[in-house]
Amino acid sequence: MNEIILYVAYDGESAVPIIAAIREANYEVIEVSNNKGAQEYAEIHDIDMLILDQASDKMDYTLIGELHTGRRPFVTMVLSDQMKTEDIINGFNEGANEYITKPVQIEIVLVRIHNLFNLVSKEGHDKSLPITIGDLTIDPKSRRVMRNTQDIQLTRKEYDLLSYLAKHVNEVCSREEILQQVWNYDFLLGTNVVDVYIRHLRVKLDKGFQHKMIQTSRGVGYILEEPR
Repeated sequence: MNEIILYVAYDGESAVPIIAAIREANYEVIEVSNNKGAQEYAEIHDIDMLILDQASDKMDYTLIGELHTGRRPFVTMVLSDQMKTEDIINGFNEGANEYITKPVQIEIVLVRIHNLFNLVSKEGHDKSLPITIGDLTIDPKSRRVMRNTQDIQLTRKEYDLLSYLAKHVNEVCSREEILQQVWNYDFLLGTNVVDVYIRHLRVKLDKGFQHKMIQTSRGVGYILEEPR
């Protein structure tokens, strides 16, 4: 393995055993202690993954978007002691691909890292293929979304959710499936993050159009429905 992980350890002491385990799993880990250190490293080096090991008083996800700008794509994991839905949504809105609450089990962190890299590898071959559903067009290469001739501006996680629904057009996607596939959670009790993002998508995707593409399957989940 040659994947490079940039690990921002805001609370350096608690990160020591996690970093040691990741290195033992044959990943290259670059450890920094703050956003400035991360920015300085990323200015001159490519990375494959960013891990933010957050201290409770330093919940700042803007670094994710800053490092994505003008650089090779990478995946992001957040380790946090914050379990509020609002905080989780903020992390995903800024571009996080994975959010694990503390205290973490190191074995789970390693599995999630492995799964994220596998997901990127498996999906890489068809990322440039456009998706067209009725008057909706999704361009994975540019992440541009249009309905009819109207540009639709989405956050990173809104785009990921729409892309997943589009790949399963006319199929009911359960909340559990969406959490697992879009947020990489096996389960997350007590969160309404899927419903929140669906509401956001409905406002942006369906407002002003006669056909409402995102439909609810009561008690199960959601479906992106192609116009008939």
